[in-house]
Formats: sequence, C-alpha cells, structure tokens
Amino acid sequence: MCKTNPLFNTDRLYNFLEKSKVQIYTEIESLGANYLLSVNLDDVFEYLIDKYSIIPPELIKVDNNVNIELIEQRETEFKKEDWGRIINVKANIYVFSIPFNGDEKMFKYQPSSFSSILPYGNVNGKELHISFAVTDHDSNALKQKMDKEINTIEQYLGWIKNDVIKFNNELKRTIFEKLETRKEKLLKDQGLVASLGIPIRQRKNTSATYTTPIVRKLITIPKPKASTTPFKPEPELEKKIYEEIISTLKNMAIVMERSPSAFVKMGEEDLRTHFLVQLNGQYEGQASGETFNFQGKTDILIRVDGKNIFIAECKFWTGPKGLHETIDQVLGYLSWRDTKVAILLFNRNKDFSSVLSQIPNTVKSHSNYKKQFVSNSETGFSFILKSKVDDNRELIVTLLAFDIPQ
Repeated sequence: MCKTNPLFNTDRLYNFLEKSKVQIYTEIESLGANYLLSVNLDDVFEYLIDKYSIIPPELIKVDNNVNIELIEQRETEFKKEDWGRIINVKANIYVFSIPFNGDEKMFKYQPSSFSSILPYGNVNGKELHISFAVTDHDSNALKQKMDKEINTIEQYLGWIKNDVIKFNNELKRTIFEKLETRKEKLLKDQGLVASLGIPIRQRKNTSATYTTPIVRKLITIPKPKASTTPFKPEPELEKKIYEEIISTLKNMAIVMERSPSAFVKMGEEDLRTHFLVQLNGQYEGQASGETFNFQGKTDILIRVDGKNIFIAECKFWTGPKGLHETIDQVLGYLSWRDTKVAILLFNRNKDFSSVLSQIPNTVKSHSNYKKQFVSNSETGFSFILKSKVDDNRELIVTLLAFDIPQ
C-alpha cells in the first residue's frame, strides 16, 4: 500500500468532545438576558442540538457493498532494499474514492476503543481516498488489500459511532438543564417570576356531576415585580389548571353517552351552552360565550379580573379543510397573552373513527404547527402551535372530539 496520512490519529476524540461541551456552556452563558427570556426556549434548544450534535461518518454502500471507485492510476518508482542492496522498483499507484455521510472531522480522532493498526487515507470533502502501490498485476492481491483496509476503517468508524451516540444522548440532557438553569438564574437576578398571579377559586360543595370532583384549591399565579428591562413576564394559566379545565370539558362526553336523546337536535350554540354551564359550575371565573377577543370572537372565554386565561372554539367536523380554517380562526382570535386554547370538535352522521384518524395529520400540515404531545386519550389531542403575531410565542392547543348522538 502507498501510505498517505494515518486516519484516526490527530487527537483523542475525548478531547474534542470535552472542548465541544465547553463551547456549549460558553455559548449558553453568553446569551443575553432579554434574548433568553423573550425567545422560545424550545427553539434555542433545537438550535443548539442541531449545532453541536455530531453525525458519525458512515461509508456509503450499494447493495451492502462499499461504493468504491477508481479515480486515479499512475506509474511511480520507489527504492526498496533487496538482499542488502537498494534497488529502484517500478509500481502502479491506484487511488480509490469512497463516498461517505456524516462529519468528516471524525476521521481525525482516536476513539475510546482502538487497535495498534491504523488505516491510511485522505479525506477530500465527502470522499475518502485510499491508495495502493502494486508491483505486479495480481488483481486478487489488490482486492485483498482493499478489503482489509476498508474493514479496518469500518471498525474504527464503529468505535467512533459508539462514542458519538453517547455524546449526543448526553448533549440533549446537558443543554436542556443548562438552558433551564440559566433562565431561572436570569429571572432571579431580575427579581421576576415568569408568570402573573391570577386566583381561580373552584366552587365549594360542587357535586360530582360527571366524574370524581377535582380537589378544590385556591389557584394563584405569581405576580411579576416591576422591571426596567424590555422583558415583561405576562399572565398565564398554570398548566395543571389548564389540564383540569380540559378534563372538565372531556367529561361532557360521558354526559352525552348517558343522555344521548338530549343532544340529538342540538346545534353549536346549544352544545356550547352546556359546556359553559359545566365550566361555571366548576370555577369561579367568568365563562362567557361569543366574547370579542383581539381581532375576532371566540365561543368560550374564561376571564378572571379582566384577563383572558382560557379560550375555546366549538365546531362541527366538516373535514380537514374545515379544521384548518378553524385553526386559522382561533389563531386570529388570540392576543399575545392567550397561550392555552382548546378546539371542541363535534362529529355527527360520520364515521367517528375516520374523523379521529384524520385529526393529527391535519393539524401537523398547518403552517403554524410545531409539535404534538403524547396523549393517553383516543379522542383528545394536544399540540404546540406558533403564534401569528410572534414566532417565538408558543400556543398549547388541545383538540377534543365528541361524537354527537344522531
């Protein structure tokens, strides 16, 4: 073989990964307070993961064989010792190219597992070039040399991959914890808390109309202190209370199952009224219908002390296009402060299973879709959508489907 440069030998991979961790910490610490408190933290997380994650190199194969191509053949002459004499030997140099995917820098580093035998080659963009010097025309011997060298390279790439996968997995946890810690510190430094206190007292002695009653609690959201910085924390409904409200709405399905005849002829307004009665029966906020909000109006709006803490839209299922339009409608209603919403979707005279199967992909195809939460309900779906007025603002949208008796 015509030896070029040894691969996996410039530095230890461990050292490179440790330096990367330091760079991550430094970048997170350098993020300005106003930026980190204003921007969506999930977006920063995804950006850092994308920037610092490593894609381990893999040789491209075709039909399970390495995709190798002869790119150069030339004659050369080199000196060789022969029985105590130095003689000139003529040979042919064959240079082969192997394309690969992944981070080309990884060919420089020694993994945590390695052998005493190093492969040789040159990295040129996304191609690995390996060279062999042949003094005869024995194709089988050349093929054996190539196979041996490629096997050694793939063994090293396997070791690299093991180290990189471990690093990438730790990276997600490390970045998430570091971002959360820094954001919490910045909030404390400014003497602020991330949300405004809004008490929502649930009524005492409320009967368990549909299910086991929620434990009655005084619900408060911390009120932010005044700050001269541009960042202004806003009021928001605690996730736990939002989930309790969603649970209250879900329980209406039980009522429909127990008294189907009462719902046969109901339209959107009648159905909405039943949901309003249940919400007002559980919470001492103000649940109203068709209340104007920002640039539109919404079917159900819960207000406490003049602040919108929850909104929902009631619609009959008319197909994916109708759901898209409903999402646009809800996003158009939302002011900057409203971050938790629900869409109550009623199905009548249609295959309910088919409707349920279409909901996730329909929402995911919307231009404001970001991600879907795992749900333990067959008729409930939760998503994160981005706001129309600010891409950094995330909206939690829960979609509840109800099969209305015919």
